[in-house]
Amino acid sequence: MDSPKPITPNLFEPQPLLENRLGAERFEAIPQKPGVYRFYDASGELLYVGKAKNLRRRLFSYKRAVAGKVSRKVARLISRISEMVWVETESEQEALLLENRMIRGDRPPFNHANKEPETYYFVYLKPDEKSGLEFRLAMRIHEETEESYWYGCFKGHRLVRQSFGCLLRLLWMAEHNVSDPMFLPVQLSRNLTPMRYRLLLSDHSHNPGSKQRLPSDLIHFWITGESCEILDWFVVQIECGKKLPLFHRLHIENHLEILKHFYDTKLVPHRSMRGEKTRIEQDEVDDMIILNHPLLS
Repeated sequence: MDSPKPITPNLFEPQPLLENRLGAERFEAIPQKPGVYRFYDASGELLYVGKAKNLRRRLFSYKRAVAGKVSRKVARLISRISEMVWVETESEQEALLLENRMIRGDRPPFNHANKEPETYYFVYLKPDEKSGLEFRLAMRIHEETEESYWYGCFKGHRLVRQSFGCLLRLLWMAEHNVSDPMFLPVQLSRNLTPMRYRLLLSDHSHNPGSKQRLPSDLIHFWITGESCEILDWFVVQIECGKKLPLFHRLHIENHLEILKHFYDTKLVPHRSMRGEKTRIEQDEVDDMIILNHPLLS
């Protein structure tokens, strides 16, 4: 005889809870306009802030929600809602901006995206003809550093750390004339880049005519979204016309693809957003993405 399957209790009854709790007439007053809505619990705590192109359509989706048909997160949210309010806006873009500001200001527990802009990264890249390249990844500009070598801020924890890890690995391989990733330093062999790293010049690079010297100008053009020429430089320096083993070649090609993707999706839009500014501050980046590149938000 088969043992009975465990029963997962519903977080709310299998019926439209919000309609029963708030009343059908409350939903009838919702306009078909862009805007921002907020949910509160019985104690008045703000639970969630959302935006909608059509407030009525979005809030009616919560009204019709029943157990087993929505995610556990939505079910937990609905089980606590005792009040909802909304604010109309002139456009969906205005709704996005207002939503961002409310999330940053109030940090509702059921919101995650754009909630902690202080975790968006600044990047420090300082070239030195004698010692190589000093790299830092930080959420604050360090006081002891030279401010002109900081770039950012960049949004996207994993993508940022993965991309700069690829940059450091390719720079190290080019500098040391190595194509085999097995020779990488342990600190660079991890999937995500270290928060600090100093890329030292190899002995031959002290020769001014050495082709392996770190291309500080190409690094600057790449990170500022002006040129992707450094990718061609990597191919020339690392492959050097050699017939590489398949694994080595695929490793290099994968790193180049990641850097090109980061350049296209992050660095070029970042350049157009910041305009004459050298950096975008953490509390500005989400609003600037909406105003300039809403599809990236």
